[in-house]
Amino acid sequence: RTNDDDKVLTNLVMRESDRLSRLLSEFLDFARVRVSRRTPMDLARVGAGAVNLALAHPDRPEGVSVRCEAEEGVYFVEGDDDLLHRAVFNLLLNAMQASPAGSVVTLAVGAARPDQLDVGSTFVHGGAALSVTDAGPGIPPELRDRLFDPFFTTKVGGSGLGLAVVQRAIDAHRGLVFLDTGNDGTCFTIVLP
Repeated sequence: RTNDDDKVLTNLVMRESDRLSRLLSEFLDFARVRVSRRTPMDLARVGAGAVNLALAHPDRPEGVSVRCEAEEGVYFVEGDDDLLHRAVFNLLLNAMQASPAGSVVTLAVGAARPDQLDVGSTFVHGGAALSVTDAGPGIPPELRDRLFDPFFTTKVGGSGLGLAVVQRAIDAHRGLVFLDTGNDGTCFTIVLP
């Protein structure tokens, strides 16, 4: 009997240790969101790398696939590869977790639309857009204003830091984050100069 109790206790300690480790890692990501170096990068490659990581992630729900619509060598931005990769990965993982089994999450890279660029001098030379679209139930209106608040979450066991990291990372790159949501899914679009 003692052996069974030890196993249960050991499993509980390991699970909570993993949870705390993940929370600490996410908090550190949030705390140190800054551009440490700016290099030219292919936005399609950033997206494809994040797709590969999200597909291999243990929190990926079964039965949700990801389609990557991004042609390499066309849309380049200047920024911090690690920081942008983390932001795109967070969007992908959220989209996968919001989508029902059998659905497809789409990551697409293209030129930013004129209405997304009409916000000031940051986009004098145009912009590139990366969007992540899910097939989930959408985000209720009463939650939309708090989505990017640190520690705000609707997920059981969530840290509430994923979208806050996205917002801070894109702000650090002088970019914008757009949200389009409804009953048939949600699309987050990041636009970078």
